[in-house]
Amino acid sequence: MADSPAQAKKRKPTRGALARYQDRIVEVLGEARGQRVMIRSIHADGVERRTAVKWINLLPLNSQLF
Repeated sequence: MADSPAQAKKRKPTRGALARYQDRIVEVLGEARGQRVMIRSIHADGVERRTAVKWINLLPLNSQLF
């Protein structure tokens, strides 16, 4: 049985997964407090940052990265 899009979106991302957050591709590092996960991303200035974001705001990647 296939999951509906709403169910798939509510599933928490696993550690090491790639996802889209705003305009960036990020790596999921693990769970943080509450409804948040730690992510690692490279910002426009070239600096790598680790940030806690709500997991509901992470979107799965399309089949094509670029």
